Amino acid sequence: MGVPDSQPPAPSPQVWRWVEGGLWAALLLAGGLNMLRVRGGLLTSHLADAAIPALLFVVFSGLSGRPRPRLLPQALRDAPGLLAVVIFAANAATEVSQYFWPKGLFPGTFDPLDFVAFGAGILPFYLIEARRRRRQGAS
Repeated sequence: MGVPDSQPPAPSPQVWRWVEGGLWAALLLAGGLNMLRVRGGLLTSHLADAAIPALLFVVFSGLSGRPRPRLLPQALRDAPGLLAVVIFAANAATEVSQYFWPKGLFPGTFDPLDFVAFGAGILPFYLIEARRRRRQGAS
């Protein structure tokens, strides 16, 4: 008699589509509040900074079951860790550009806490995907 697997099953593509929709809603909420110049604390300061990398990871990793963008190199499709690093680095580059070039391509206000928001947004999704792939490889 085997020991039952105590691990919960990986989220289905349907669950990931709901997550993706929630991330889009978070971006729209943050954008709307900012356009209305509402001072909403974390909602207006860091919600979009956390949601964008998370949304990019969900879309580019194919978690929602939708076709992945074709522009994504195969190396990034096969390595969720590398994908997470590239997404984080791209977001960090936009933030750094705000420090050195405040009226440039990505105008805005440099905020070092945005780096924390980028990481907090993408890390849980990377960990879930990495765990799913490990479990898939073990089966």
